[in-house]
Amino acid sequence: MSETHSLGLVLLDFVPNLAFLVGAYFLVRWVKLTSSRLSVVAMIAGSALVFLGGTLKATWKLLYTLGIGDFWLLSELQFILLAPGFLTMLASVLLVLKQERKSWKPGSLAMAPWKIPLLGTMTLSSLGLQGILSYIAFRRKAYLAATIYIFAILCMLGLAGLAGGEQTIARQWIEESINATGQIAFALGCYLLYSRAEMVRE
Repeated sequence: MSETHSLGLVLLDFVPNLAFLVGAYFLVRWVKLTSSRLSVVAMIAGSALVFLGGTLKATWKLLYTLGIGDFWLLSELQFILLAPGFLTMLASVLLVLKQERKSWKPGSLAMAPWKIPLLGTMTLSSLGLQGILSYIAFRRKAYLAATIYIFAILCMLGLAGLAGGEQTIARQWIEESINATGQIAFALGCYLLYSRAEMVRE
């Protein structure tokens, strides 16, 4: 068993990924209702990359903690997959936003150097994704969804504020709890946005 990761903490690391998957499912269904096939394909592809990247990182932690092996490449793949994943999801909602505008009347510490641009792209794309989703939700009068997206953004910013420093067990529990809460909020926001679109459609 690893001295730096408890089994409970490692298992908690899977929760944000599962919550994200639920949110992505409803997001894909929402895009299907509101936009073009290209937007749907981009959302599916981006969501798959993000889910895979996060799950591989959690799997690496689990295998390492159980003493099975240190498959470090699984951890490094997170940065390689998340950045283009969130960027592709952002492109998808930008296409939705472009289509939405047509119908509106006048009136976003320690780390290897190569990871920095990927982390920046991932963070900005994720913030942009949820910011635009919140904006669209407000426009569609899905106020609760919009508010929940803002809460998810605050969780993400909170995680950024905790970056760096000594990674104690207590600190990791706090970070994983904030991450899980933010991803659950993302999932709930996506469900509410999709539900609103279905209700209007009927």
